[in-house]
Amino acid sequence: MKRITVILILLFGLQTNFVSSQDLNSEVDNLYQVHTNEPGFSISVFKGNEIVLEKQYGSANLDYNIPITPKTVFDIASISKQFTAMAILLLEKEGKLDLKDPAYKYIAELPRYEKGNPTIEQLLNQTSGIKEVDHYLGVIDLWFNDFLSQSQMMNIITKVKDLRFKPGEHFYYSNANYILLASIIERVSGETYSDYLQKEIFDPLKMESTTVKDDIYKIIPNRAIGYLEDEGQFYKTHFHSVKFAGDGQILTNPTDMHKWHLNLRNSKIGSPEILKKMHTKATLNNGKKINYGLGMEFETHNGYEAVGFDGMSVGGFVSKYLYFPVLDIGFFATQNTFEDEFEERFFQLVDLYTSSDNQKEETDKKYEFVTLSDNQLKKYEGQYLFYYNDDDRKANSIKLKDNKLSIFTLDGDEIGKLEPLGNDEFIFLMGDSQALIKFSFENGKKYYTYDVFDDEPLWVFNEFQPYEHSESELKDFEGEYYSTDFLISKKIRLENGVLYYYYKNGALKRELTSLSKDMLEISISPIEFKRNEKNDVISFLLMGIEFVKI
Repeated sequence: MKRITVILILLFGLQTNFVSSQDLNSEVDNLYQVHTNEPGFSISVFKGNEIVLEKQYGSANLDYNIPITPKTVFDIASISKQFTAMAILLLEKEGKLDLKDPAYKYIAELPRYEKGNPTIEQLLNQTSGIKEVDHYLGVIDLWFNDFLSQSQMMNIITKVKDLRFKPGEHFYYSNANYILLASIIERVSGETYSDYLQKEIFDPLKMESTTVKDDIYKIIPNRAIGYLEDEGQFYKTHFHSVKFAGDGQILTNPTDMHKWHLNLRNSKIGSPEILKKMHTKATLNNGKKINYGLGMEFETHNGYEAVGFDGMSVGGFVSKYLYFPVLDIGFFATQNTFEDEFEERFFQLVDLYTSSDNQKEETDKKYEFVTLSDNQLKKYEGQYLFYYNDDDRKANSIKLKDNKLSIFTLDGDEIGKLEPLGNDEFIFLMGDSQALIKFSFENGKKYYTYDVFDDEPLWVFNEFQPYEHSESELKDFEGEYYSTDFLISKKIRLENGVLYYYYKNGALKRELTSLSKDMLEISISPIEFKRNEKNDVISFLLMGIEFVKI
């Protein structure tokens, strides 16, 4: 009896909190203020089966000063992955595929990876190890303002022959997983991705304003254009020429998102079993659960567990959908200007409707540090480099200072300190941030792994010797290089003492700068050069893609 009473009191308290927050228009308006003819927002709050707030602000099109209305549709970017996941699960229900099947069963051109072959389920829960495709666009002279089709993206994904890790070993968010899933949907159903979603999801749910942008010439009524702000000025960044799908390219509005939200609560299409699969946290090979399901992300705010998804497109759009089951409150916000800090405003909206009374106090993990002498610490000194692409590139120097190991930038600025745990392990402390660092010494090589405790792949920092090339040494790298995988060539040429990397058939160039003896870098990634036994440069590797000197 006591337990029932407590539950009733809790539910009454939550309901009272929500009811007392009904008239929040002015506070919401303060959060989403925009000036005349600026990009804006479309937001909504769902309670139970109802939309309890829906508001719009700003302009959908700055060229014509068209205001955002309830009918305006936005590119919701990665929130589209929820619809891709649902389509895959519907096909499994029809008996046309099995989540445990290897992905190559349906995409024969996928490599048979040395580290293992990911399953459809591992594509869905982002544990496949398949590398992010976006970074490779720069390697083959493309970017998002170029025409990009499904077949082009599939060609890149299937030509990258190695995985980042053994499938199921880590969580690693890669849009490539969902582009592959879109192709599986097409090959298994015999329909286009767009047609299958329209017939099996959008039409049954009466999502009349929702569409897949699968044709660059397609007229999409009430479409918002995407923008980027730079020093107070707005610029169009809308990607009109992107037509691949699975990871994004769905456009919708709050009314239709509410219909989707209700389906995720009530299972109008699919089945309760499908929803349970989507809302179940994935498990890594080591048995650890991660905050990701099948097209679903899990997070906690104000002590309440929530499920949803974020969508961010550098084409100028940001969206977030989040549902708190215990409160039965959902939130959807979308905007047509790209910004990294959108979540701060979103959670300020959430805070207007939820109480923080339930928040649990987090306790810092305690470590037992050991004391090492200066001589023991000196073996870890060195200069280290990690890179996967330019976004991830990190270089640092570890030095002994005041009887402690400290990490510095290569320019000499101190970043943080290393506290020893023993067994070549340290805790890296930088403000409130922590990471586990473990050194290894193998075959005369020294490196360390960097683990931020988030189940993602470890960063591996290899020791390297920074080097500045002379002009005569730079001349060694000159020549033309060719990739047989992508049938594309690059030219490297020394001009007035500066080494340049030419791309786009020689129309554009970037300066190559020195990193180490046989490693230089351009803006997208370091480039590793290979030599033969005569010490002649014979090829280079750019993000794992080999270009052979011709």
